[in-house]
Amino acid sequence: MNARDIEIFRAVMQGRTLRAAAEMLHVSQPALSKALRHCEDRLGFRLFQRTAGRLVPTAEAQAMLPEAERLYQELQGFKGFARDLGGHRGGLLRLGASSSLAVSLVPAALAALRREREAARLTLHLLPVRELADALLARRLDVGLALTPLALPGLESEVLGSVACVVLLPEGHPLAAEPVLRPALLAGAPEVGFAGWQDFGHSLDLAFEQEGVERRLAIEVGTTVSAVALVREGAGYAIVDGFACRTLPPGLVARPFVPEARRAVVMAHGPALGSSALMDRLRAILARLCAGPDGPAAQSARAPLAFTSGTQ
Repeated sequence: MNARDIEIFRAVMQGRTLRAAAEMLHVSQPALSKALRHCEDRLGFRLFQRTAGRLVPTAEAQAMLPEAERLYQELQGFKGFARDLGGHRGGLLRLGASSSLAVSLVPAALAALRREREAARLTLHLLPVRELADALLARRLDVGLALTPLALPGLESEVLGSVACVVLLPEGHPLAAEPVLRPALLAGAPEVGFAGWQDFGHSLDLAFEQEGVERRLAIEVGTTVSAVALVREGAGYAIVDGFACRTLPPGLVARPFVPEARRAVVMAHGPALGSSALMDRLRAILARLCAGPDGPAAQSARAPLAFTSGTQ
Protein backbone atom coordinates (compact mmCIF):
# COMPACT_ATOMS: atom_id res chain seq x y z
CA MET A 1 0.00 0.00 0.00
CA ASN A 2 1.22 3.47 -0.83
CA ALA A 3 0.39 6.73 0.96
CA ARG A 4 -2.72 7.32 -1.16
CA ASP A 5 -3.97 3.79 -0.48
CA ILE A 6 -3.68 4.44 3.25
CA GLU A 7 -5.71 7.64 2.91
CA ILE A 8 -8.41 5.82 0.95
CA PHE A 9 -8.51 2.86 3.33
CA ARG A 10 -8.83 5.14 6.36
CA ALA A 11 -11.59 7.23 4.75
CA VAL A 12 -13.63 4.15 3.81
CA MET A 13 -13.20 2.67 7.29
CA GLN A 14 -14.56 5.89 8.75
CA GLY A 15 -17.34 6.53 6.21
CA ARG A 16 -18.41 2.90 5.63
CA THR A 17 -19.91 4.00 2.26
CA LEU A 18 -18.22 5.04 -0.96
CA ARG A 19 -20.25 8.23 -1.00
CA ALA A 20 -19.13 9.34 2.47
CA ALA A 21 -15.50 8.39 1.78
CA ALA A 22 -15.54 10.16 -1.60
CA GLU A 23 -16.80 13.35 0.06
CA MET A 24 -14.05 13.15 2.67
CA LEU A 25 -11.39 12.76 -0.02
CA HIS A 26 -13.01 15.20 -2.52
CA VAL A 27 -13.08 12.62 -5.34
CA SER A 28 -15.85 10.95 -7.35
CA GLN A 29 -17.38 7.65 -6.22
CA PRO A 30 -16.36 5.76 -9.42
CA ALA A 31 -12.75 6.94 -9.05
CA LEU A 32 -12.70 5.91 -5.41
CA SER A 33 -14.24 2.51 -6.13
CA LYS A 34 -11.66 1.83 -8.83
CA ALA A 35 -8.76 2.89 -6.57
CA LEU A 36 -10.03 0.69 -3.75
CA ARG A 37 -10.29 -2.38 -6.00
CA HIS A 38 -6.76 -1.79 -7.34
CA CYS A 39 -5.51 -1.61 -3.77
CA GLU A 40 -7.23 -4.89 -2.89
CA ASP A 41 -5.85 -6.53 -6.03
CA ARG A 42 -2.31 -5.57 -5.07
CA LEU A 43 -2.81 -6.81 -1.52
CA GLY A 44 -4.26 -10.12 -2.68
CA PHE A 45 -7.23 -10.07 -0.30
CA ARG A 46 -10.47 -8.15 0.20
CA LEU A 47 -10.67 -5.27 2.62
CA PHE A 48 -14.44 -4.82 2.44
CA GLN A 49 -17.54 -6.88 1.72
CA ARG A 50 -20.16 -5.01 -0.31
CA THR A 51 -23.51 -5.48 1.50
CA ALA A 52 -26.72 -3.50 0.80
CA GLY A 53 -24.84 -0.45 -0.39
CA ARG A 54 -22.47 -0.45 2.56
CA LEU A 55 -18.87 -1.56 2.92
CA VAL A 56 -18.33 -4.02 5.77
CA PRO A 57 -14.66 -4.32 6.85
CA THR A 58 -13.13 -7.78 6.72
CA ALA A 59 -11.11 -9.20 9.60
CA GLU A 60 -7.96 -8.26 7.68
CA ALA A 61 -9.13 -4.65 7.40
CA GLN A 62 -9.89 -4.47 11.11
CA ALA A 63 -6.42 -5.80 11.89
CA MET A 64 -4.81 -3.23 9.58
CA LEU A 65 -6.67 -0.18 10.90
CA PRO A 66 -4.47 0.72 13.94
CA GLU A 67 -1.29 0.59 11.85
CA ALA A 68 -2.93 2.50 9.00
CA GLU A 69 -4.05 5.21 11.45
CA ARG A 70 -0.53 5.53 12.85
CA LEU A 71 0.99 5.83 9.38
CA TYR A 72 -1.66 8.34 8.32
CA GLN A 73 -0.90 10.61 11.28
CA GLU A 74 2.83 10.38 10.58
CA LEU A 75 2.23 11.28 6.94
CA GLN A 76 0.16 14.30 7.98
CA GLY A 77 2.92 15.37 10.33
CA PHE A 78 5.50 14.99 7.57
CA LYS A 79 3.40 17.07 5.19
CA GLY A 80 3.15 19.84 7.76
CA PHE A 81 6.89 19.65 8.42
CA ALA A 82 7.67 19.97 4.70
CA ARG A 83 5.18 22.83 4.36
CA ASP A 84 6.82 24.73 7.25
CA LEU A 85 10.24 24.19 5.69
CA GLY A 86 9.04 25.66 2.44
CA GLY A 87 7.68 28.70 4.24
CA HIS A 88 10.83 29.07 6.38
CA ARG A 89 8.67 28.82 9.48
CA GLY A 90 9.81 25.50 10.84
CA GLY A 91 12.55 22.95 10.38
CA LEU A 92 14.17 20.27 12.51
CA LEU A 93 17.30 20.75 14.60
CA ARG A 94 18.73 18.00 16.80
CA LEU A 95 21.15 19.58 19.23
CA GLY A 96 23.58 17.98 21.67
CA ALA A 97 25.48 19.88 24.36
CA SER A 98 27.92 19.12 27.14
CA SER A 99 26.65 19.55 30.67
CA SER A 100 27.46 23.17 31.52
CA LEU A 101 26.10 24.54 28.25
CA ALA A 102 23.05 22.25 28.31
CA VAL A 103 21.84 23.84 31.55
CA SER A 104 22.93 27.44 30.97
CA LEU A 105 23.63 29.00 27.57
CA VAL A 106 21.77 26.55 25.34
CA PRO A 107 18.35 26.85 27.05
CA ALA A 108 18.52 30.64 26.57
CA ALA A 109 19.45 30.21 22.91
CA LEU A 110 16.75 27.62 22.19
CA ALA A 111 14.10 29.71 23.93
CA ALA A 112 15.04 32.68 21.72
CA LEU A 113 15.03 30.49 18.60
CA ARG A 114 11.65 29.03 19.53
CA ARG A 115 10.16 32.52 19.86
CA GLU A 116 11.27 33.26 16.29
CA ARG A 117 10.37 29.85 14.81
CA GLU A 118 7.30 28.55 16.62
CA ALA A 119 6.83 25.72 14.10
CA ALA A 120 10.41 24.47 14.44
CA ARG A 121 11.05 21.03 15.95
CA LEU A 122 13.95 21.28 18.40
CA THR A 123 15.53 18.52 20.46
CA LEU A 124 18.25 18.85 23.09
CA HIS A 125 20.44 16.05 24.45
CA LEU A 126 22.99 16.37 27.27
CA LEU A 127 26.03 14.26 26.37
CA PRO A 128 29.69 13.91 27.38
CA VAL A 129 32.04 15.40 24.79
CA ARG A 130 33.18 12.04 23.42
CA GLU A 131 29.61 10.81 22.94
CA LEU A 132 28.72 14.16 21.42
CA ALA A 133 31.33 13.71 18.70
CA ASP A 134 30.22 10.12 18.05
CA ALA A 135 26.57 11.19 17.72
CA LEU A 136 27.52 13.91 15.23
CA LEU A 137 29.57 11.51 13.12
CA ALA A 138 26.71 8.97 13.17
CA ARG A 139 24.27 11.76 12.16
CA ARG A 140 22.10 11.21 15.21
CA LEU A 141 22.63 14.91 15.95
CA ASP A 142 22.79 17.94 13.66
CA VAL A 143 24.76 20.27 15.94
CA GLY A 144 27.04 19.80 18.93
CA LEU A 145 28.09 22.41 21.50
CA ALA A 146 30.89 22.03 23.99
CA LEU A 147 33.50 23.92 25.98
CA THR A 148 36.15 21.50 24.70
CA PRO A 149 37.58 21.35 21.15
CA LEU A 150 35.83 18.84 18.87
CA ALA A 151 38.70 18.51 16.39
CA LEU A 152 37.95 15.10 14.88
CA PRO A 153 38.12 13.96 11.24
CA GLY A 154 34.70 14.32 9.69
CA LEU A 155 33.59 17.23 11.88
CA GLU A 156 33.59 20.93 11.16
CA SER A 157 33.79 23.21 14.19
CA GLU A 158 34.01 26.90 15.00
CA VAL A 159 34.47 29.00 18.13
CA LEU A 160 31.45 31.21 18.84
CA GLY A 161 32.86 33.01 21.85
CA SER A 162 34.36 32.41 25.27
CA VAL A 163 33.71 32.93 28.96
CA ALA A 164 36.01 33.56 31.94
CA CYS A 165 36.22 30.96 34.68
CA VAL A 166 35.15 31.49 38.27
CA VAL A 167 35.69 29.80 41.62
CA LEU A 168 32.58 28.34 43.22
CA LEU A 169 32.46 28.16 47.01
CA PRO A 170 29.91 27.41 49.72
CA GLU A 171 28.54 30.64 51.19
CA GLY A 172 30.22 30.12 54.56
CA HIS A 173 33.64 29.16 53.17
CA PRO A 174 36.53 31.27 54.62
CA LEU A 175 37.66 32.18 51.08
CA ALA A 176 34.21 33.54 50.19
CA ALA A 177 35.25 36.85 51.77
CA GLU A 178 37.96 37.33 49.11
CA PRO A 179 36.93 39.49 46.10
CA VAL A 180 39.31 37.61 43.77
CA LEU A 181 40.86 34.17 44.14
CA ARG A 182 44.20 33.03 42.80
CA PRO A 183 46.17 29.78 43.21
CA ALA A 184 48.18 31.07 46.18
CA LEU A 185 44.97 31.64 48.16
CA LEU A 186 43.50 28.31 47.12
CA ALA A 187 46.57 26.28 48.09
CA GLY A 188 45.73 23.56 50.59
CA ALA A 189 41.95 23.87 50.20
CA PRO A 190 40.18 20.75 48.87
CA GLU A 191 39.24 21.11 45.19
CA VAL A 192 36.49 19.43 43.22
CA GLY A 193 37.65 19.58 39.64
CA PHE A 194 38.88 18.32 36.33
CA ALA A 195 42.03 16.21 36.18
CA GLY A 196 45.12 17.24 34.26
CA TRP A 197 44.50 14.71 31.49
CA GLN A 198 41.44 16.74 30.48
CA ASP A 199 41.98 19.89 28.41
CA PHE A 200 40.49 22.22 31.00
CA GLY A 201 42.20 20.49 33.89
CA HIS A 202 45.55 20.81 32.13
CA SER A 203 45.09 24.56 31.63
CA LEU A 204 44.36 24.91 35.37
CA ASP A 205 47.49 22.87 36.19
CA LEU A 206 49.53 25.40 34.21
CA ALA A 207 47.86 28.37 35.95
CA PHE A 208 48.74 26.92 39.38
CA GLU A 209 52.29 26.09 38.30
CA GLN A 210 52.85 29.71 37.25
CA GLU A 211 52.42 30.70 40.90
CA GLY A 212 54.44 27.78 42.24
CA VAL A 213 51.37 26.05 43.70
CA GLU A 214 50.55 22.39 43.22
CA ARG A 215 46.94 21.61 42.42
CA ARG A 216 45.47 18.92 44.67
CA LEU A 217 42.15 17.37 43.72
CA ALA A 218 39.99 16.04 46.54
CA ILE A 219 37.37 14.73 44.08
CA GLU A 220 37.84 14.37 40.33
CA VAL A 221 34.81 15.11 38.15
CA GLY A 222 34.01 14.98 34.45
CA THR A 223 31.22 17.57 34.23
CA THR A 224 30.51 21.04 35.56
CA VAL A 225 27.09 19.89 36.76
CA SER A 226 28.78 17.33 39.05
CA ALA A 227 31.25 19.93 40.30
CA VAL A 228 28.46 22.37 41.24
CA ALA A 229 26.54 19.65 43.08
CA LEU A 230 29.61 18.60 45.08
CA VAL A 231 30.47 22.19 46.05
CA ARG A 232 26.89 22.62 47.25
CA GLU A 233 27.40 19.60 49.51
CA GLY A 234 30.54 21.15 50.99
CA ALA A 235 33.08 18.84 49.33
CA GLY A 236 35.38 21.75 48.38
CA TYR A 237 35.73 24.57 45.89
CA ALA A 238 35.55 24.22 42.10
CA ILE A 239 36.88 26.25 39.21
CA VAL A 240 34.27 26.24 36.44
CA ASP A 241 33.17 28.26 33.43
CA GLY A 242 31.24 31.45 34.16
CA PHE A 243 28.11 30.13 32.45
CA ALA A 244 27.52 28.04 35.57
CA CYS A 245 26.58 31.29 37.33
CA ARG A 246 23.40 31.50 35.26
CA THR A 247 21.90 28.69 37.34
CA LEU A 248 23.86 29.00 40.59
CA PRO A 249 22.06 27.09 43.39
CA PRO A 250 21.23 28.78 46.72
CA GLY A 251 24.08 28.64 49.19
CA LEU A 252 26.90 29.07 46.65
CA VAL A 253 28.98 32.10 45.69
CA ALA A 254 31.25 32.72 42.71
CA ARG A 255 34.47 34.71 42.68
CA PRO A 256 36.72 35.64 39.71
CA PHE A 257 39.72 33.36 39.17
CA VAL A 258 43.12 34.97 38.50
CA PRO A 259 45.14 34.49 36.33
CA GLU A 260 42.21 34.59 33.94
CA ALA A 261 41.30 31.27 32.36
CA ARG A 262 38.75 31.23 29.57
CA ARG A 263 36.64 28.49 28.02
CA ALA A 264 35.77 28.61 24.34
CA VAL A 265 32.23 27.81 23.17
CA VAL A 266 32.63 25.38 20.26
CA MET A 267 29.90 24.56 17.74
CA ALA A 268 30.40 21.49 15.56
CA HIS A 269 28.55 19.60 12.82
CA GLY A 270 29.30 17.06 10.13
CA PRO A 271 30.38 18.59 6.80
CA ALA A 272 27.99 16.38 4.85
CA LEU A 273 25.07 18.01 6.66
CA GLY A 274 25.75 21.50 5.38
CA SER A 275 24.07 24.44 7.05
CA SER A 276 20.32 25.06 7.31
CA ALA A 277 18.58 28.37 7.93
CA LEU A 278 17.64 27.09 11.39
CA MET A 279 21.25 26.20 12.20
CA ASP A 280 22.47 29.58 10.94
CA ARG A 281 19.98 31.36 13.17
CA LEU A 282 21.00 29.31 16.21
CA ARG A 283 24.64 30.16 15.48
CA ALA A 284 23.83 33.88 15.40
CA ILE A 285 21.87 33.73 18.66
CA LEU A 286 24.64 31.81 20.45
CA ALA A 287 27.29 34.22 19.17
CA ARG A 288 25.24 37.15 20.50
CA LEU A 289 24.85 35.49 23.90
CA CYS A 290 28.60 34.84 24.04
CA ALA A 291 29.61 38.27 22.77
CA GLY A 292 32.17 40.42 24.56
CA PRO A 293 32.38 41.74 28.10
CA ASP A 294 29.06 43.58 27.73
CA GLY A 295 27.13 40.71 26.16
CA PRO A 296 24.11 39.17 27.87
CA ALA A 297 25.92 35.97 28.74
CA ALA A 298 28.86 37.80 30.25
CA GLN A 299 26.55 39.98 32.31
CA SER A 300 24.70 36.93 33.60
CA ALA A 301 28.00 35.30 34.47
CA ARG A 302 29.19 38.38 36.35
CA ALA A 303 25.98 39.11 38.24
CA PRO A 304 26.34 36.48 40.99
CA LEU A 305 29.89 37.74 41.72
CA ALA A 306 28.52 40.86 43.34
CA PHE A 307 26.31 39.05 45.86
CA THR A 308 25.75 35.70 47.50
CA SER A 309 22.95 33.51 46.32
CA GLY A 310 22.07 30.54 45.96
CA THR A 311 29.96 21.05 31.72
CA GLN A 312 32.51 20.69 30.49
